Formats: sequence, C-alpha cells, structure tokens
Amino acid sequence: MPEYDQITIQGKTFRVPLRYSAGHQLNENEAAALNQTYHENLRNNFAKKVSDGDEAGVPQETLQQQLDDYANEYQFGVRTGGGGFRGDPVMTLAMGVARELIRNAIKAKGYDMEQWPASRISQAAKALLDQQGPDGKIIQTARTQVEAEKNAAKEAMTSVNELLDQQAAQ
Repeated sequence: MPEYDQITIQGKTFRVPLRYSAGHQLNENEAAALNQTYHENLRNNFAKKVSDGDEAGVPQETLQQQLDDYANEYQFGVRTGGGGFRGDPVMTLAMGVARELIRNAIKAKGYDMEQWPASRISQAAKALLDQQGPDGKIIQTARTQVEAEKNAAKEAMTSVNELLDQQAAQ
C-alpha cells in the first residue's frame, strides 16, 4: 500500500504518492533527473563562493577543489554551506586545512591527482584529524582562528552600532 504526502498547487492541497524510498533502484530517467537536480543545487549553493572567490583572486583550481569537497559531502535536504561538520565552524575549518595539507602532500609525492578524488582526500583528511585527536595542532589552530574571527566580529559590531546610531540621528 503506497504512502502519501501533501503538496500545495495554486493554493490547493493535493495528496501525492511517495514514489521513492531509501534503497529504491532508479531507472535511467530517474537517475538523470536526480543528477540534474544535484548539479543545480551545487551550482546554486556554490555560486556565492565562486563570486567571492573571483573578487578575492582565488585561483580556479582552488575553487574546483572546494567545489569537489562540497559536492562530495552534499546531501539532499541538508542545509549547509558545506564543510563536512555541519554547524561546527572549528571542525569545518580544520577539515579544510587538513584537505589542503593532504592535497599538497599528494602533489609533493608526485602521486596522480586523478587517483585522489575529493571523497578519498576527505577520507584521508578525516583520518589525519582523528590521528591528531581533539587537541591536535590543526584543530587547535582552527579553534584559535574561529575565536579570533568571533572577537573581531564582536568588536566590529560595536563600531557598526555606533555608525548606525550616528546615521539615525542625522
């Protein structure tokens, strides 16, 4: 017996079947539709990062690596800016640093980058962080940087509030 959900079309509520469930095998058209949606979501969710990166002069290769990392960890229905450790800016930053260290080591050793897709790099980066433990150098450095950014933002807000008060008084 099929399960149902509700959708709203033009302000009217309709009952629709839940066609897919975990483990469902996709046919070619279903897979193509999901891949299209996946690519659209990647494009939409990553557009600001590319725009900001262009403004800051970030090389295309770096943006590609960041997109690879984001795409590797992307999950439908999970709202995030990417990074792998949802909601934890310290672990997101630490993971990014660990990935970059892994990439640099791969290049330094002359390994074929084609043999190291984003998923494998992320796996190695996670292993590096696990090996170092919660008080490892990478996580400690990330923690210090995130705390410094929070403090800078807090100090900046004082100036922002003063500026807004001055503007409002005029």
